[in-house]
Amino acid sequence: MTEELSFFEFAFITLTVSLSGVMAPGPMSAVTINHGTHSRFAGVKVATGHAIIELPVIIALFFGITFITQFADITTYITLAGSIVLCILATLTLKSIKKNNDTIQSYTPLIDGIVLSAFNPYFYVWWLTIGLSLIQKAFVFGTVGLTIFSVLHLACDYIWLFVLSTISYAGASFIGKKFKIAVGIITVIMLYAFGIFFMYDALHAIVSQ
Repeated sequence: MTEELSFFEFAFITLTVSLSGVMAPGPMSAVTINHGTHSRFAGVKVATGHAIIELPVIIALFFGITFITQFADITTYITLAGSIVLCILATLTLKSIKKNNDTIQSYTPLIDGIVLSAFNPYFYVWWLTIGLSLIQKAFVFGTVGLTIFSVLHLACDYIWLFVLSTISYAGASFIGKKFKIAVGIITVIMLYAFGIFFMYDALHAIVSQ
């Protein structure tokens, strides 16, 4: 029961669940590694873009805006929109590689963090399920719970994405341009793969209605 959790138990659950979510491979991880070939601090910028979208969602859910879950179709159309955005980002990155552009990026890390959060269907699915459950636990501790939850969750994002970009930067510095191109190609494959998967998921749901 949520009421039985001590504050430290709540903090521990928030950390472990948040880490499991942020460490799962996905488009944001791929883009962070890609940008990391040029800057070890790219992960911090991607995390900031992510936080710009995520923090309002956390606050909205905490203060009771859960009626969105009543609209079953919204997730399907978010998924479809997200799939298109991922494919666009993949195409832009691929064009950059073909032009032998040394930057090999779609947009800035900050913008990518915003776009890949706002148009990632699993971002909303996670928050309307696992995230909402954590926020219900935070609600027991009032605004202090909200503050601690937000800080711990966002800290997990910042730390993990910074680790990814730092590792990528070290690899690029050691191996050089070939590493950057290889990372760019892997990023393209991952973005297309997620985009196609999301698109199939959405279209299948629409046809089944």
